[in-house]
Amino acid sequence: MLRTVLEMTVREGCEDEFRAAWLETARVAARLPGSVAQSLLRDPRNPRTHLVMADWTDQAALEAFQNGPERERLSARLEPFRESARKHLLDVVEHVPGAASTKGGPS
Repeated sequence: MLRTVLEMTVREGCEDEFRAAWLETARVAARLPGSVAQSLLRDPRNPRTHLVMADWTDQAALEAFQNGPERERLSARLEPFRESARKHLLDVVEHVPGAASTKGGPS
């Protein structure tokens, strides 16, 4: 499994709009072949800092998304809220669910 992590600073005052836009885009991305999960994390000390995480079954699924028609459209939907961003691509080498693990997580 691969995980993309986009560390993003959201423009001041746009945090709620960004979160709503992210939820729209995540729901679309979640329906794509090879999509495992979409997550949004926020730094409690700096609510403008977010991590946009997407898990993909493999490199082929990720590349199909990156080269497909949806990626540019979804990225453009978040662009107005983005002050800065850094992207990371990571291999998930181990994953151990905890006792309190749930399928859906917070909404």
